[in-house]
Amino acid sequence: MSRFGKCQNLAGCLLAYRGEEIEVEKGQPFVCPECGKPLTETKPPSTMWLRYLYGIAGAAVLGGVALLVFPQLRGVIEKHKHEKGDTTAPVAKTADDNPKTDTAATTNSASTSPDSASTTPATSTPPNTTPDADPNEINAPRAIFVAPPKIDLDASKGENKDVKNEVLTRIDLMPGVTSGNKDKLYQSVERARSMGKVLTIPFGSGRTELSQADLQTLRAELEKPAIAALRGDPTAVFVILGYADPKGDPKKNIAISQSRADGVLKAMKEKCGISNVLHSVAMGGSKLLDAEKMEKNRIVEIWAVLP
Repeated sequence: MSRFGKCQNLAGCLLAYRGEEIEVEKGQPFVCPECGKPLTETKPPSTMWLRYLYGIAGAAVLGGVALLVFPQLRGVIEKHKHEKGDTTAPVAKTADDNPKTDTAATTNSASTSPDSASTTPATSTPPNTTPDADPNEINAPRAIFVAPPKIDLDASKGENKDVKNEVLTRIDLMPGVTSGNKDKLYQSVERARSMGKVLTIPFGSGRTELSQADLQTLRAELEKPAIAALRGDPTAVFVILGYADPKGDPKKNIAISQSRADGVLKAMKEKCGISNVLHSVAMGGSKLLDAEKMEKNRIVEIWAVLP
C-alpha cells in the first residue's frame, strides 16, 4: 500500500514550494524524489472527522464549565467586597448638581463632536488596482526564493524545451524593443546548446519591486557556486522571465510581468555586479503554475542560456 507525504525543504525543492503531495510505493524510501529530504507523512482524510468531533466536544465542555463557574466566582467576589465594607456605588447626578459645570460640559460636547467629525476625515486606503493584486495577500509574508538542487541545462527536454519555445514566441511581441535587439535575443535562445532555470523569485500580490531583504537574498543566491560558475562564463546570457497570474486583462498582466522582470534585471546589473548579457522578457499569465493558488504564478524566473 502506497504512502503519501509532502516535502518541507522549502529552501531548495520545487515540489516543496508547490506544496505537492508525493506518492511513495510500499517498500521504497520515504524521501522526496527531487531533493532526497525525508517526507512528512500526510494524514488520511478519513481521520479529519475525528478532529472536528473532538474540537466540538472540547468547546462544549469548556462552555459548560464557564456557565457553572463564572456565576459562582462572581458571587464570591461580591461577598468579599461586602465583608470589607466596600459598598460604594456610582451616584447619579441630579439636575441641581453643579448646573453651571454640566451645562458647559454639555455645550462643549455638543459643539465639538460634529466639528471633530467634519474636520478630521477618516483616512482611507485607495483600492489596489494593480493587475493580479489580491487584497487578502497584500500583507501576506513573502515566500522564499527557490533554486533547483541541481541546475539542468539540457535545452532539449521537459520544462526547458517548453520554456524555450514560449520565450521564442514572446520575443516577437516585446514592446519597445528594436528589431535588432529582438533578433539578437532570438538567436541567443534559438541556437542555445544549453538552457536551464537557475532561480525563482516570488512576488507579493500586485508587487513589482524587490525589497532590501530581497536584494540581500538575491546577492546570496547569485554567489552560490553553481550560478557563480555560469557568471564566470562570458558567453553565458541570463534571460529574466516575468510572470503574472492569469486573472484580469492580459495586456495589463504583460505590463506587470515586464515590470517585475525589468526590476530583477536592474538589480542584477546595478546591485549584484552581474556583467553578463541580460535580457528581460514579459511572459504575462501564459504559464499557469497553479490553477488554485494564484500567488504561485506571481514570479520571476532567471534562466541561463549558453550558445
